[in-house]
Amino acid sequence: MTEHDNASAPEAALRKAVEQLCGFDEPGDGNEAVQEATQALADGSGKAWTPDQETQIRAMVDQIRKLRDLKRPGGGRWRRRRESWARARLEDMLKAGGPELLDEAELRHWKCLAMVELMLEFAGSPMKQDDVVKVLTHREAVNAVTYEGYQQAKKALAEKKAAAS
Repeated sequence: MTEHDNASAPEAALRKAVEQLCGFDEPGDGNEAVQEATQALADGSGKAWTPDQETQIRAMVDQIRKLRDLKRPGGGRWRRRRESWARARLEDMLKAGGPELLDEAELRHWKCLAMVELMLEFAGSPMKQDDVVKVLTHREAVNAVTYEGYQQAKKALAEKKAAAS
């Protein structure tokens, strides 16, 4: 029995994605494996949410993604209008679900982005065994982040940027 036999679902999904990206497995669509891994990580919040709350959190994550996409520069009046509509929908979701669900949605969105960025770092080249260790270590660090830690890091980064300018 190896150490990987008793891995949790997120670890197993991540390992599958890494193996497909670096060519350890038979050639396949690594994109599906990456999506599966990020979804498994997004579900591992550490707190037991009810199915209704999970649905609300996923909807908020999708709305945060839409809002983030619409915030990019340019696009004119229609994009600004769609952005204001998306912001209003997110505010309605906040009123319905509460700030705790929004915090969880924001954290899951960040974790998903962090894992996608990590996977993209290795998507264009073959991975070495050290790279696999780096990915798994990074995954553990990302998964261990709580909302409070995320907010503190975000605040420190903003202060650092403000001091630099």
